[in-house]
Amino acid sequence: MAIPRSMSEKAYFSTPDILTITEEELSRIVLDIHDGPVQYLFTALTLLTTIQDKIAEDPAQQALMPDVARVAMLLELSLYEIKFFLGAFRSPGFRRRSLASIIQGLALQHEEATNTIVELYIEDAPEQVDLPVKIIIYRLIQEALANAYRHAGVEVVYVRLWREDDWIWLEVKDYGKGFQTPDLDSPLQEGEEHIGLRGMYERVRLVNGEFHLESQPGQGARILVKVPIHV
Repeated sequence: MAIPRSMSEKAYFSTPDILTITEEELSRIVLDIHDGPVQYLFTALTLLTTIQDKIAEDPAQQALMPDVARVAMLLELSLYEIKFFLGAFRSPGFRRRSLASIIQGLALQHEEATNTIVELYIEDAPEQVDLPVKIIIYRLIQEALANAYRHAGVEVVYVRLWREDDWIWLEVKDYGKGFQTPDLDSPLQEGEEHIGLRGMYERVRLVNGEFHLESQPGQGARILVKVPIHV
């Protein structure tokens, strides 16, 4: 019996393939945003500056200056926000750089962007790590640092990564405000506040890893993750 054409041509991807394809697609989107909307906003801001100069030379148009200045400010803020977003999601070169290198770069990037401190400890990081695992660890640390900056109210976050046999362990903790931990095994609820945590949890599950979250109001937060070096 012949296999229907639609079934024979259907592509099936493993979990590592999906993670890699997703990251590559994200990189493409980042480039598209940079080459499209960012350039349009920059051009609009340049044109607006020219208009401001013309208004300044015409006393009859002076009443327009406050509104034009406000539009210019909003354009500048939009450019800053988009560039910050692009910097956060631009691929750090997962294929060519070691795990330790991309984590060190991420910590430095976060410190420069937020004026906070990342106390980073890397112990016996493996040189050869499967690409999907690199992606997962990078995005986990990125999300954990962002959460600490937005919600914990601390100036220092502690990140530790080490190897045990064929596993990589990651710990991210702070001594900030803390929170009531959600049940990440339960279905996503409408209006849920912990989307980032759930995303971290799901990423780890994709490679059969372990994700542990500890926090209480007023007692800081600790994330402990165990993922395989090879998937």
